[in-house]
Amino acid sequence: MVGTSQIILMVIAGLASVLLPFVFILVLRRRFKIQWIPILIGSAIFIFFAMVLEQISHFLVLQPKMDGTIPLLDKSPWLYVLYGVLAAGIFEETGRLIAFLLMKRKYNRIDSAISYGIGHGGIEAIIVLGLGMLNSVVFSIMINNGSSAVDNLPPALIESIAGTSAFTYILSIVERVFAITVHIGLSIIVFTSVMKKGKWWLFPAAIVLHALTNVTAAMMQAGLLDNMWLMYAGLMIMTLVIVWIAYKQVA
Repeated sequence: MVGTSQIILMVIAGLASVLLPFVFILVLRRRFKIQWIPILIGSAIFIFFAMVLEQISHFLVLQPKMDGTIPLLDKSPWLYVLYGVLAAGIFEETGRLIAFLLMKRKYNRIDSAISYGIGHGGIEAIIVLGLGMLNSVVFSIMINNGSSAVDNLPPALIESIAGTSAFTYILSIVERVFAITVHIGLSIIVFTSVMKKGKWWLFPAAIVLHALTNVTAAMMQAGLLDNMWLMYAGLMIMTLVIVWIAYKQVA
């Protein structure tokens, strides 16, 4: 059985994923001119490069089996981590680069980079956290109602939903706050590489920074790290590094 409090927190986390982009808009509009077109472009680029092209790459490179197992993960977890973090960095930052090259004439102010980052990070929050929580709520109701469809679900999935602590759902919201902040920072960095002469090196730097941001999460997924707090510490440290570098470009 899945507790009622757990289901309520799933719903709250899911709603938070939708509201977070608007919270960032409300906070940042005090200093920057938030623009809807770059926000929509950021959302579209994330969907195409991360959810389509990157997933095709995962299918071709990782070659997952019908049961969901990934040979590379079993044989060489460190190589799996290296591929995963670099793939995320290359696909998403390349999408960012192409977007800013196309936006260069009309949207050439730093406000556009920040707006883009909100769109990129915001749609990721909705897809990763929002849809994830929606699935968890549906599965939880099925489990509690004793639906026969539950028999077709992987036992690990049922155990994960039933065994997730309430605190984890709160942390998932905090994680998305950091993630959106990272995407805004990386957007500023790549934007600068496009708009300022002699700053081209910031684009490959953004790929590396993006990859490093995902390292502890990828290690957790690969079973190389089992301490959740170390995973979040890695995310927080990289968020501060990226924000500092982005601030240097704006200041």
